[in-house]
Amino acid sequence: MRTLTTSIILLLTIASFAQQSFEVSAENESLTTVIKSLSKAYNLKFSYSPRVLSKHKVTLRIKAKSQAELISKVFENLPFELKLTDGVYLIIPKKEEPKQTPIIGQVYDGSSGEPLAYAHVQTKDKGTLSSQNGRFSLPPSRDTITLSVSYIGYKNIELKVPPNEENLTLKLDQNPQELQEVVLTAESDNFNPDPSFFSLNPQQFSSLPMLGETDVFKTLQLLPGVRATDETSSGLVVRGSLPSQNLVLMDGFTLYNLDHFFGIFSTLNPNAINNIDFYKGGFGPQFGGRVSSVIDVAGKNGAVEKFGGQVGLNMLSFNTTFNIPFGSKTSALIAFRQSFTDVVNSDLYQDFLTSSRQNYLESISSELTALNLSPSLQFHDINAKVQHRFSERSIFDVNFYVSEDFYAGNYQESNDFAEYVVLDESNWANAGISFNLKSQFRPNWFNSTTLSASEYREDESLSITQTFFQDIAFDGDSIEANESIEYFNYSIGSSVGDVTIKSHNEIDIDHQNTLSGGVEINAINTDYETRQSYLVNLATTEGYTDTLTIEASIFSLYGNYRFHKEDITANIGIRSSYYEPTDKWYVEPRFDMGIKISDQFALKGAASFHHQFITQTSLSILQNSDQFYWILADDKIIPVQRSAHFIFGGNYAFNDNWSVDLEYYNKRTEGIIESQFLVLPPEIIELLLEQNLNLSGENNAEGMDLFVKYRIKTFTSMLSYSLGRSENSFWYRNQNNDYPSVQDQRHELNFTNILKLGKWELSSVYLLGTGQRYTPANPEYSLENDSDSFYDLTRINQEKLPAYKRLDLSAKYNFNIGSLSCESGVTLFNLLNNKNIKSRKLTVRYVFDEQTDASNATDELEVVPLDTHLLGFTPNFFFNIRF
Repeated sequence: MRTLTTSIILLLTIASFAQQSFEVSAENESLTTVIKSLSKAYNLKFSYSPRVLSKHKVTLRIKAKSQAELISKVFENLPFELKLTDGVYLIIPKKEEPKQTPIIGQVYDGSSGEPLAYAHVQTKDKGTLSSQNGRFSLPPSRDTITLSVSYIGYKNIELKVPPNEENLTLKLDQNPQELQEVVLTAESDNFNPDPSFFSLNPQQFSSLPMLGETDVFKTLQLLPGVRATDETSSGLVVRGSLPSQNLVLMDGFTLYNLDHFFGIFSTLNPNAINNIDFYKGGFGPQFGGRVSSVIDVAGKNGAVEKFGGQVGLNMLSFNTTFNIPFGSKTSALIAFRQSFTDVVNSDLYQDFLTSSRQNYLESISSELTALNLSPSLQFHDINAKVQHRFSERSIFDVNFYVSEDFYAGNYQESNDFAEYVVLDESNWANAGISFNLKSQFRPNWFNSTTLSASEYREDESLSITQTFFQDIAFDGDSIEANESIEYFNYSIGSSVGDVTIKSHNEIDIDHQNTLSGGVEINAINTDYETRQSYLVNLATTEGYTDTLTIEASIFSLYGNYRFHKEDITANIGIRSSYYEPTDKWYVEPRFDMGIKISDQFALKGAASFHHQFITQTSLSILQNSDQFYWILADDKIIPVQRSAHFIFGGNYAFNDNWSVDLEYYNKRTEGIIESQFLVLPPEIIELLLEQNLNLSGENNAEGMDLFVKYRIKTFTSMLSYSLGRSENSFWYRNQNNDYPSVQDQRHELNFTNILKLGKWELSSVYLLGTGQRYTPANPEYSLENDSDSFYDLTRINQEKLPAYKRLDLSAKYNFNIGSLSCESGVTLFNLLNNKNIKSRKLTVRYVFDEQTDASNATDELEVVPLDTHLLGFTPNFFFNIRF
């Protein structure tokens, strides 16, 4: 037989029938040859396709007790079925089971084509949230399933999906007029494993009571772990950390200041925002450069279907938004806000200005009744976004933003002898631009590349001038009548700017495993200049100018592995940054996990490390602003900040209506500095450094955040409670003992309710919080011993102001005028007119004789508090039209 001469030999040995043994051996031989040999050796009959069988090579060594057992073992691991019919073995190829693959898709805005992050994707018994690029993955299914997709402000969709669908494209149409509920959390009916994370859509909080207009940052302040007891600041105090320790991104560029109108507005226009992702701590390696939290803002995209827009008005400002399509692939969205307080001084404007300036007025004048105040304050901002869709898988957009505030104060006092004029001016502005290209190279490979630049600048000045009404002479110098002299002039200008390029990639290995990573390069510079001149005598003026410019570059690499099953999600990541001024690499491991214990109960936790290379401090002696200045770290005078986050918590859903979320956090931050340290003379700073004295300290923050939510179709109620502790430690303060930081707040309770009744939307917010910390007066201070501080530095921040209490109500009515969608409403801010205090400072004054005119003072000094009061009862009206 010819096959016996081949390199691979087939040997068949037939044992004696007494022993009943059947054997077959083959070495890498075709299955057809084996079948022919079996047929000849054992007189068996087979029916088969030689062409199909010859494709299969086999290696066999089988011994069996019967022919049937022998044949069964030959085909045991082969893709064939055997059927014995009339003594003939039919060899039939097995039907291949369809390969089970996960259901993979992406959720888009139907108008702009922009991916929608954190959309709810739900089957009958499975659910998930879309990722930041809109992608989602569900376990494989053998049958056709019904898939429902929902997103706040969009129409829900429901569709049939066949098995093994790997490239679903789901488009949702916007539907802001039919919002059924308002929720303030990223938690969904599905398991959300990410600790300390919330995702918000501006449509969710348009009904809440606000000063002026809807404010996204004021809404974030209602979440647990975020201080809300200061309506005059848009900066977020998150879990006992400073606002400067938060990273705020707007379409890829950094925002360094968030206040309009001294904090009554945030600099972000809600009409230009699509979504906000808020990480209170434990954030992933894709974010770096800050040690507390991340606020990632995605701007709203224009629609290509038709022209549209919105116009709004309130008692402080007006706003307008336009959506402009250019063909079927390009659109633009432009949003503009402008205060009109320089034209119309509304009651709200006057109330706020008087409150915010009271501290300064009291500190510069001993005769308040004679003081003539004529300040002005205005702001404007512009958002613009142009987007072009090259294809369904490639989108390019350009984002532009600028905001600016102007304040000018003119304080005058006069008597028969002279007139005093104090000019108090400041101007601060943000600007940013970014170019973003989002590409989906393959169904499982997403890339986002961003080039961005941003800048924040501030200029302040204070001058005091006196004009005499008659000729005077002093120490041989003379001043003629109506001639002016400038006693004092102080100005400071500062800026911070950066240019960033970042490329981020995500690859879905399968429906359970995702790899992501990227590279980020930053070039940052900070600059400030101070000028001061003062009158020595009537003929001589002296002064100085001080400047400082610092530049730095940062190169960062990061990566993350995400494992996601129905009941467990884990992220393991790392970020490593090279900081050029210190010539060091800073490594930051990140980890978080969520475990679904049951359908109602889940646990979650995180541990992460972070660095910050830029800090914010006060360099101004002026009282006319609460603004601060950014300075890059050198790890000598200005340290690199380091923080470690540890988070553990869980959430429990009692049913479809009730849910509870509870988290414990512990955050330690090293490398903090006291802002007043930087105004020490340079020679003293150098002396301290020469002695190798560590001038930095640390902050320890610890607490628990509770969030309870109840919702039905038209009613949502939320209660958030924060229990916290934030303490600083400096070796030269408080005998090296920990003491409360200014961010320390032991208790805060927020209770929010929103009800929709037909065209009416009613809401209320009640706030109750521990009062602000302050340092009491030094009881041993006296005029003879005025070298001592009149603050008691042995009891830093040991006293508390009275508790903060506030009740706000709001009512909004939705109606149509022809094709126009309109809404009007009223907000009653601080309805109970509680006298809340923002802060308390101390000053030294001469004791006035109350029995005589207030301008007559004794020779005695007293330390008196200067309280900055917050707003009392303040009504506000608003009106908006969409077209």
